[in-house]
Amino acid sequence: MRGLFAVVLGCALSACSGEAADHPENEARGTKALVVYATSYPLAFFAERIGGGAVEVVFRVPEGVDPAHWNADPETIARAQQADLLLRHGAGDPAWLDLASLHRDRVVDTTARVRARLLRETGVRHQHGPEGEHSHGAWAGTPWLDPTLAAAQAEAIAEALAASRPEQADTFRSNLAALLLDLEALDEAQVRAAARLGDAPILYSHPAYAYLQARYGLNGRSLVWEPDELPPDAEWRALGRLLDAHPARSMLWEAEPLPETRARLAALGIESRVHAPCANRPEAGDWLAVMQENRAGLEALAAASGSAARPSR
Repeated sequence: MRGLFAVVLGCALSACSGEAADHPENEARGTKALVVYATSYPLAFFAERIGGGAVEVVFRVPEGVDPAHWNADPETIARAQQADLLLRHGAGDPAWLDLASLHRDRVVDTTARVRARLLRETGVRHQHGPEGEHSHGAWAGTPWLDPTLAAAQAEAIAEALAASRPEQADTFRSNLAALLLDLEALDEAQVRAAARLGDAPILYSHPAYAYLQARYGLNGRSLVWEPDELPPDAEWRALGRLLDAHPARSMLWEAEPLPETRARLAALGIESRVHAPCANRPEAGDWLAVMQENRAGLEALAAASGSAARPSR
């Protein structure tokens, strides 16, 4: 894994010598902090880690709301339009981004150089309405769950910051290197956990885990179950059919499921585990702390993968 991260770091460091963007607002501010608008919390975290005191990161999505589905108000759009840089994922971005009038030369698509590695949501099982079972086929909007893609996003942010403030490129370079070391350690730990887990079948409450599965070769199937809603009987019947072919004993959730949902899954021999995507700012800690909690959960899942078989239904 070290070779992969070294390549990312090398690309970022060589890019940091680029010319500054010609923005009149930068000239007016002089040495004031760069204003960086982030469309999701992971991008805000990366910008804060890399930019340090040289940036003012603006992230306005309300607590508990998925940034990908949030409709920005006029004030937020105005802040985005006035920012020196606007950071987007390039996959699973909020719809308002493509409707707002933005300075395109200030928009940083953080996955532009890894476009071929972006995924569409697959394995989405629906049993509602006359459509029957179907898949949405939308872009999977959580690329940061693969630390190597998170590293590529961090590289793009560091390059954009250095292009706007070349005199501070050394600071951005140092901060990026520290962040990449954290991402590399996270990735290596999860590679080991996944190897221990092997082909053990697992479930995901949502296709948000596509990048986690792709990076680590996990044997998972996705549902579309909301943690704050009890699935209807039709979904439980569909789950029963799925378990006949995919006898999972663990299910990853975006947040803590309802006690009744957890209990009904436990009766099927399925343990519920929270593996938070962390698209929005957490109540405590930061993005890396949440990813470390996820890593610990993956290690626990791997350790438990050899226990007793799921009870018959």
